[in-house]
Amino acid sequence: MVLGRNVRAGRGEIDLLVRLDSTLVAVEVKTRAGGDPRQAYTAEKARKVDETAGRLTPSPGRVDLIAVAVGRAGVDIRWIPGV
Repeated sequence: MVLGRNVRAGRGEIDLLVRLDSTLVAVEVKTRAGGDPRQAYTAEKARKVDETAGRLTPSPGRVDLIAVAVGRAGVDIRWIPGV
């Protein structure tokens, strides 16, 4: 269940805040055309997302990544838990 979109916490923002079963999850969404969106989720970006998620009350149990790759063959969407 989606609880929020573009959730602000301090200076940061969580793209999606969802509840999966009993777990609160912060989700970062990365989209790229012609490349691997996972490469945009750098260690620095992960640190910022973790820091922002930690400001939420209650704080999420984990951070997931949704990687959306747009190419000639169509769209490939991957949900990567616990990044």
